[in-house]
Amino acid sequence: MSEASKAPGGPAAADNERLVFFGDAVVAIALTLLALELPVPHGESDAEVWRAFREHLPDYAMFLLSFAVIAAYWVTHKWLFGRIGGFSPRLLWLNFVWLLGIILVPFATKVLIEDSPYQLSAVLYASVVGGTGLALINSVRHCRTRGLLRPHATPEIMRRFQLFLTIPTAAFLLSIPFAFVSLSGAKYSWAVVFVLSAVAARWATHPRAHSSSQRS
Repeated sequence: MSEASKAPGGPAAADNERLVFFGDAVVAIALTLLALELPVPHGESDAEVWRAFREHLPDYAMFLLSFAVIAAYWVTHKWLFGRIGGFSPRLLWLNFVWLLGIILVPFATKVLIEDSPYQLSAVLYASVVGGTGLALINSVRHCRTRGLLRPHATPEIMRRFQLFLTIPTAAFLLSIPFAFVSLSGAKYSWAVVFVLSAVAARWATHPRAHSSSQRS
């Protein structure tokens, strides 16, 4: 196999399709494992079950956050590969690093739930999520520098997309030292980051934003 291939509709397209299908399967497994780790409330009566359910609310909140993390990474991965027209061995291995981060999210979530009072749990979670984002950012950078993108993936759109990925990734990594100062503050910052990222996603990926900026 050559170092990079760009034949439209040829081996490169088939290789990228296999990466996407394999990634979809891994994401589905990760989401399933995430749900299997949810604590089940127990009690001798309805009142006790509801009390146990309320006690586990922070755990359920972490599940929702991790679900949002995996879902967001899947959406961005799908968006990126819809604009990749070439293939290279480096792209393959960057994709494997990204998949490693995805399958580690359920594990990091379980550690965060079971060892929530300890700083190590927050450090591990932020490292996994931030590291997964770094793998995706490096995939974008590699495709831009090696010319593996399709013609409709304009430099401006890809630049904004890379910036969009960099902001939440940097925020998670910066929360690692912050966790040693305020553990709860680091956790709350993750939720804020994802809300802001959801708002910025439309700006980063919508082609009309670029066309309107060119007309003004």
